[in-house]
Amino acid sequence: MHSQSWREAETVAGTHAQTAFYVEAVRFAVGERTLLGPVTLELQRSRVYGLIGHNGYGKSTLIKLLARQQPASSGGITFAQRPLVQWGVRELARALAYLPQMTPAATGLTVRELATLGRYPWHGALGRFGHEDRRHVDEALALTDMADFTDRPVDELSGGERQRAWLA
Repeated sequence: MHSQSWREAETVAGTHAQTAFYVEAVRFAVGERTLLGPVTLELQRSRVYGLIGHNGYGKSTLIKLLARQQPASSGGITFAQRPLVQWGVRELARALAYLPQMTPAATGLTVRELATLGRYPWHGALGRFGHEDRRHVDEALALTDMADFTDRPVDELSGGERQRAWLA
């Protein structure tokens, strides 16, 4: 497993030093049916992109490929100067987050408890959460305007509030 973090990768010199993702001839197929591709694109760091297209044109599939939720059928994806497949699960989770269109139920969890799960890649299931973790959770709750909802059950939130809770 390679130990280079996203922060370390930011300093790598080269032609793609500002590239977050480089997608080269990526294709996704189920059986004989091609659902996406081939696609080649480069996404720069510190930029905002919109992915627009008709239903069934592969937008969600592309996002899932970038988040390593599905493997590409062919082609390659590079994240922070390294092939995406070379990132360890925990290492990638520390550098990249994925929020699906349809979030799972968060039965029995408060907004704060759900946001705290975002610290899991730094500790694992039995890890201890300290002051620094609480600071990160509080910051995430503030950035998503959920600080006033911390003790509310996620299941009692509106759809938009629930999305913001998951984003935190």
